[in-house]
Amino acid sequence: MNAESLADRIEAALGRRPERLDRIGARVWRLNVGREILIAKAAPSHLASESRMLADLAAAGAPVPRVHYGDDRLIVMDHVETDGAGLSDGGARVLAETLAALHANTAPEYGHGYDVMIGDLPQINERFASWIDFFRWKRLDVAAWLAMRRGHISPDLNERLWRLGERLRDWLHEPPRPALLHGDLRIANVLCRGGKAVALIDPAIAYGHPEIELASSQLLGGFRPGFLRHYLDIAPPPPGFAETRCALYQLYPLLVREPLVGERIEVIVSLFESQ
Repeated sequence: MNAESLADRIEAALGRRPERLDRIGARVWRLNVGREILIAKAAPSHLASESRMLADLAAAGAPVPRVHYGDDRLIVMDHVETDGAGLSDGGARVLAETLAALHANTAPEYGHGYDVMIGDLPQINERFASWIDFFRWKRLDVAAWLAMRRGHISPDLNERLWRLGERLRDWLHEPPRPALLHGDLRIANVLCRGGKAVALIDPAIAYGHPEIELASSQLLGGFRPGFLRHYLDIAPPPPGFAETRCALYQLYPLLVREPLVGERIEVIVSLFESQ
């Protein structure tokens, strides 16, 4: 989409025309509207759930950009100033407290009231009474099938993941209650300024087990060690998270990432097949 067409859509949405548009990503623009600096995301479809997710997270007390407008093809939200410095030790502790507070929001079942996107892939949030069943059928199996369809994993590895899913109760446990999750907690989705997290972006929310959120945060690096340590001080998990369950839960974020992670999936699957 060219800048003029996007400016027309933003004017129709906000009732004000942006004076300046600067592309900062494949689908992301920074714009000036009067004295405000805003961010616009534009796509052919599948954006509506993102504005709903940000509103849900804001209502739950999470730091997220304020949404000014959202539909299936356009989101306009506040621009959040960052300085590229990353999290300080103190900022990591505060983020752990913020995340634990988010996870204190609960619901009767796992899943959510609407499906969302994680990156460019669908994330099905059909409600389940059991976390282990939800993780198997709506996370592990769906993500493995999509990864196979995209050529990121082989049919053989998909079959092995299926058989692994049949044994999840050997390693996983049901949490006390469903917890509201950001859903895609990696350092790229944590905006920082002055060593502190000032906003969480690009969520893929659902009610689930907090351990899958923690596992995702440890996958690609960028979080200081104090982040996980402080979270576990606030809400200690049963024994075995770091030794066993963390790797198992990392299968989902790995399966929805780029094809280069296939080898790592193979390593994790082989580890659990040997048990």
